Amino acid sequence: MASSLSSIFGVTLQQLQQLLPTRDLAFPELEEARSARQRLEHAPQTQRVLQQTESLLAGIGTIPQTTYTAYRLFRESGERSRYETAYFLKRARLSAAALRLFLGQTALREVVQDYIWSICEESNWVLPAHERDLIDLFAAETGYLLAETLLLFGETLNEEVRQRVRSEIEHRIFEPYLRFFHLHTWYQGASNWNGVCNSSVAATFLLLEPEPARIQRALEIAFTGLHTFVETAFAEDGSSSEGVAYWHYGLFNVVALSELLYACSAGQIDLLAGEKLKLIAAFPAKMQLSGANFASFADCDEHVGFHPGILTRLALRTGELTLLNLLTQPEDPDNNWRLPMMLRDILWWDGSQPASVPPEDTQLPAGGTARLVTQTEQGAPVVLSVKAGHNDEEHNHNDVGSFLLHVAGENLLTDPGRGLYSRDYFGPRRYENIFANSYGHSVPRIDGLLQGTGLAFSGAFQGSVDASDSDGEKRIVLEFAAAYPCPDLLSARRELCLITRGAGAGSVWLHDHFQFAQGSHQVEEAFITWLDCEVDGAIAILHGQHHNLRLSIKQPQGLKFCLEHLEGQSQANHKTRVLKRLTIALPEGVEADVYVQVTHVQQHIARG
Repeated sequence: MASSLSSIFGVTLQQLQQLLPTRDLAFPELEEARSARQRLEHAPQTQRVLQQTESLLAGIGTIPQTTYTAYRLFRESGERSRYETAYFLKRARLSAAALRLFLGQTALREVVQDYIWSICEESNWVLPAHERDLIDLFAAETGYLLAETLLLFGETLNEEVRQRVRSEIEHRIFEPYLRFFHLHTWYQGASNWNGVCNSSVAATFLLLEPEPARIQRALEIAFTGLHTFVETAFAEDGSSSEGVAYWHYGLFNVVALSELLYACSAGQIDLLAGEKLKLIAAFPAKMQLSGANFASFADCDEHVGFHPGILTRLALRTGELTLLNLLTQPEDPDNNWRLPMMLRDILWWDGSQPASVPPEDTQLPAGGTARLVTQTEQGAPVVLSVKAGHNDEEHNHNDVGSFLLHVAGENLLTDPGRGLYSRDYFGPRRYENIFANSYGHSVPRIDGLLQGTGLAFSGAFQGSVDASDSDGEKRIVLEFAAAYPCPDLLSARRELCLITRGAGAGSVWLHDHFQFAQGSHQVEEAFITWLDCEVDGAIAILHGQHHNLRLSIKQPQGLKFCLEHLEGQSQANHKTRVLKRLTIALPEGVEADVYVQVTHVQQHIARG
């Protein structure tokens, strides 16, 4: 088939009838593995997944209870964790047991059946936080998990269990999808929900639905939704405003579905073909700081793990080999509850982990991010990552102008990433949380005001990032006055200069300039870090694990740093560390400038 988006996702019902003659080869690697289970069990990638999931076997005889009281906590207080902990642990234990049963541990058969039955007994597969939805992310994935479990074992499971799964999926997933697809808010949305839900449901139809006409109708519906996902959830340069973690989550079920279709259609349906998918596949490597460390803009963590099987297959289909650079640290087991992903990690990946490839300078103009790299004089890698964009993105933070400085594998100045997921965090009170508003980011306050929320509150790079290094410097210039609800603010210009050669290599100069139409205005600069800090007038020292960072106010003279420990806010968001905010109050006036030098000092020696 042609590789344009319109042709891939616009497959007609008649074409589907011709292209999907059989489902026998829906997952060919799995069928091949059935005859070589002992060899597969001893493969390095399988041993890794078994090791990652070993802790799930402790107490597996006691099925976690998804109780009414825990379910209703969200409505009463906004609390999510008690119910969700039991919900996901149940599915993780099922997946761990099912994998081992497939590999020959037959004593786990009854455990697998009991967990399947318990999931079928749940009143609702939709999480309490998403109760307004007929199908949410995890209901869709639960259906897919159970369908693939049936594919894995067939008649090994009791007929009563198999029929129960089919019955529950019919009324929880299939019927609401076919009848009410157009009413689901995620169906043609621009977020990870679209990719996760449409792909999981379509895959479940392929694996479980006996009637070809219903499969074809479900795929026709899914293709329309997924076309919107690819076109709108990713900018023209392949960027995802949701960050790398949600890039991964939004795509991994898309990749799994695409491969099912690829196999069923003998390669004629390839949802991963085309230039847009190649650009999307290139995105995470452009946000990488080092190893498993990524720019933590929006609701993204500093450390992101990946399913290596998904990355390997996406790299194969798109030809985007930078994806293989992300395999230096595969998915963290704490997030690995999905049997479909466990299977693809052991069947699509050979266990190899390439050496880390240093990042390069890059700019994503449509996504509003830029990255500059260099080394200190002693050879320590330095990465400067900067955010522009606007304040109405998916999983938005009000963070226009935010930046982070990453030295030798550690964020010394940081973007703090996601806050605690709760009712308030995804409601009207979201921007009362410092992890979502601009107070928790390295951006100024203007007349005591934080950045505004909405598409109009934005910033833009001024021309292309200067990474020429012709004079021993690389520069990023950003205009972000529009990010503030301050009519008098004519210009807020941030220039970040990374020194690349000489004794100052690895240091950064920040120059912020503010111009107002009239009157006298207050500007408070801010720098955000998780590290321990010492402040002495115009000097601040940040203590990292291996390196220290020295911030020095060069102009205007006579200014000093103030240090705020955001202890209460950090605890309220369940952080294990305390976020710190270093601030500088600039002289009031119609115009203001500040120059701050940020310098790597020395290799840090552990303090007693």
